[in-house]
Amino acid sequence: MACHIVRERASTVPLLKLRARPLRLALVGNPNVGKSVVFGRLTGQYVTVSNYPGTTVAVSTGRALIGAEVFDVIDTPGVNGLEGTLSEDERITEQVLATGGADLIVQVADARNIRRALMLTSQIAAFGLPTILALNMTDDLQKNGAKINVEQLSQLLGNTPVVQTAANKGKGIPDLIKKAVGMAKKN
Repeated sequence: MACHIVRERASTVPLLKLRARPLRLALVGNPNVGKSVVFGRLTGQYVTVSNYPGTTVAVSTGRALIGAEVFDVIDTPGVNGLEGTLSEDERITEQVLATGGADLIVQVADARNIRRALMLTSQIAAFGLPTILALNMTDDLQKNGAKINVEQLSQLLGNTPVVQTAANKGKGIPDLIKKAVGMAKKN
């Protein structure tokens, strides 16, 4: 193979960023918002999903190549809050965030119940970690004729990146990946 062809091919392949350890991306959100579906889309691993409280008390982890970054993706249990008296699920998620278990947070939120999600968003912000808000189930929201102005919401949240997803269909996942890579470059 000619040298110029090797150089051309090499220029199209992203170089992996070498770190002492992979970046840790924590998926956080209320119960039943699609965190495990996003986890599966990022890692290619299936997580058993249950739709009642207290079923996932441990975290699931998987490795993902996102852009040129290697991430350890952490699927935390669904939580309703991270302050005050905490359930076992909430305590586990709070410990992941408080003890350096995550470098980046992706809050997966049900776009159909944004008020509930934003209560958790304010509690996540207290940890001071870079965060992306993934508004999931936006396809269902749009079926009902509603939409969210993500640019305005991002500004209201102090320029927190906001992404619309329908994770069960893979919609918005490339945009989420792009935002995660952009935030990783800042770390």
